[in-house]
Amino acid sequence: MKVRELVRGEVTVLELSGRMAEGRDTDALSDRINQLSENGTKKIIFDLGKVHWIDSSGLGLLIRAYTRLQTLDGDLKLVRVTRSVSSLLKMTKLTTVFDVHDTLEDAIAAFQS
Repeated sequence: MKVRELVRGEVTVLELSGRMAEGRDTDALSDRINQLSENGTKKIIFDLGKVHWIDSSGLGLLIRAYTRLQTLDGDLKLVRVTRSVSSLLKMTKLTTVFDVHDTLEDAIAAFQS
């Protein structure tokens, strides 16, 4: 999995591509989320437009990131979720947890409301 990091004002966007699966890349992303939150970042968006596979480790990462940010009065939003990932989120009922948006602009705007 590859990660590209962008900052839009107070929002950090992590553009992910590849597979969110158990391994070094997922561990590195988890470490980066921890670093960001320790440095005061409270608003993170995962852009999943190029992620076509998530295993249980990837789901666990999403949940841990969401939980960590919630404990800091922050939030995690998902954007451009692919069909296969959307199906997995629906099947696991995580669509009731995550705030999912079609566009990056919509996700950023949702932090303002």
